[in-house]
Amino acid sequence: MSSFITDTKATNGNGEKKQPMDDNNFKALVESLKTSRYRRNKDKLTRIKAVCGSHTLTSAQILNLVSFTKGCNTDTAVICYASCSDPESFKKTVVDAFKWEEEKTEVSERIQKEYGKKI
Repeated sequence: MSSFITDTKATNGNGEKKQPMDDNNFKALVESLKTSRYRRNKDKLTRIKAVCGSHTLTSAQILNLVSFTKGCNTDTAVICYASCSDPESFKKTVVDAFKWEEEKTEVSERIQKEYGKKI
């Protein structure tokens, strides 16, 4: 079992504590996103949003999803921010991994707008 830093305040919409995403479930998520059912970016984002609603993800897992979802990677980063188990490392790990300054700025601005957090 993997070790995770878990935010005790991280809850889903029902007020229940979010569960950390373990490595096996994360691998299964990535494999499922490769299937034809999730061919469109919109479908991928819907699935990722559903997972983020009930699980916390590490910054490394989020980076993996962001790199996997080309074409909607800034959307993926913004969606996953709310479920990040270590928001302090999010900027270093995820935002700074974007190649273009415009993408970094877009992610930072959208997170501030949607979550009220400046990163």
